[in-house]
Amino acid sequence: MKVILVNGSHKKDGDIAFLLSTISDELKSYGIDTATFSAHEAISQCTTPFCVSCSSPCDRRCFGEKLKTLFEEMEKADAIVFGSPVYFGSMCAQLKCVFDKTRSLRGKNALLGKIGLAVSCGASKYGGQETTVRAIQDCMLVNGMTIIGPSSSSLAGHQGVCAQHPSNEDDFAISRAKSAAKRIYEELSK
Repeated sequence: MKVILVNGSHKKDGDIAFLLSTISDELKSYGIDTATFSAHEAISQCTTPFCVSCSSPCDRRCFGEKLKTLFEEMEKADAIVFGSPVYFGSMCAQLKCVFDKTRSLRGKNALLGKIGLAVSCGASKYGGQETTVRAIQDCMLVNGMTIIGPSSSSLAGHQGVCAQHPSNEDDFAISRAKSAAKRIYEELSK
């Protein structure tokens, strides 16, 4: 089993990186292979980082090697976790650019049925975390993914993992991240 985690934040050691690392460590404790990718790095190599629909179907002409690698890994993955800080009540532009470029994956149903989880972190307690999760989930739905929340057989949950900055001090969010990893494990073990 393999789970890909996509960090939408440009910060390699920020709140989203911490939450994704928590999920990754928990998944590894269940024997699941994980790999984390940076949306910022993946789109920074593209000749045009945002999609302009230059070809239909998408022929990946604007992709750099890092985005190609990310998409290849997403195709092979059993589950994908997408994380984003809250930017104006939604996901950050870097992650949205990655989703926009998934036209090439959507055209061949490459993510259809894959398990997807959304993670967010905001500066304040009610700072747009759930609207960010919903924006990520909308993009996962467009790709036909199966969305899960951080609930498991032992604990009901919410829409996604939502934290308040600093996430490494948000005990509830940490518990939800661990619960989400357990839920991924349970779904992959069926």
